[in-house]
Amino acid sequence: MSTVIQVRPQQFVKTAALGQIMKRALRYLRSGYSIHLEGPTGIGKTTLAMHLADCRKRPMLLVVGGHELTVSGQQDSWLRLACAEGWTLIYDEFNRSRPELNTALLSALEERILVLTGDHGSEYVSIHPEFRVIFTSNSEEYYGTYGTQTALLDRLITIHLSEPDVLTQQQLLIELAGISNDAATLVIRIVQQFFRHVAPEGQFSLRPKLMIAQVCQRERIHISADDAEFRQVCRDILLSRSSQPTTDANEVLWELFNQLSKPIPVIKPVAPHLSLEQVER
Repeated sequence: MSTVIQVRPQQFVKTAALGQIMKRALRYLRSGYSIHLEGPTGIGKTTLAMHLADCRKRPMLLVVGGHELTVSGQQDSWLRLACAEGWTLIYDEFNRSRPELNTALLSALEERILVLTGDHGSEYVSIHPEFRVIFTSNSEEYYGTYGTQTALLDRLITIHLSEPDVLTQQQLLIELAGISNDAATLVIRIVQQFFRHVAPEGQFSLRPKLMIAQVCQRERIHISADDAEFRQVCRDILLSRSSQPTTDANEVLWELFNQLSKPIPVIKPVAPHLSLEQVER
């Protein structure tokens, strides 16, 4: 069964770095080329693709790649509609589909003809001049992905996306979750240090940071290493993402909380031989 839905763009935070990426991507789309957004999981590739599609002011369609994704010659075929009507097709995680299923796009992107084979023969669909595809894919070392076809990638302009820097992450959490700068800094610090201990070889993802920030903001939980409810939210979201046994990961997280807790101020006792007047001085 194909996963195909018409979508509306989600909330989008335009940082300086994303603004530069958008400028490049829209330039290529206006020039008639389809693009490929490639990078680690959890950095917002799909959200960016939806925003780029919205900027084109054309109908958009989201297709999620998978083993079962197929195309057919039926009149209501999602690919036929997109090609014939000039929609923007967002093909998310396209390298999770079997390579042969992407073959139909080759002629559509190069010869501007879509060939669909059905029970009654082949159907040839002319490509609307505004038809574009925004492909996204995770890095190919991820489990479950197929090697992408060289012929297909040769017809795309690939934009490599990397992990956003700390300042960009802070801005995203502030805008998307509505938390303060100090709270965003604390969430980022806890998550990054936690994964540095339990999964030093792991890939970056903004998702757990955003989940912690949004839950705490919506439930009015104080984002502080001293707060018991904040600690529990972090446990529920982070421990399941660790490659270590839960007990070991929990100890790492609790040590981080203790390190980041606000120190208790030490009140120095007044020396008994000093008078009040000397102390005040």
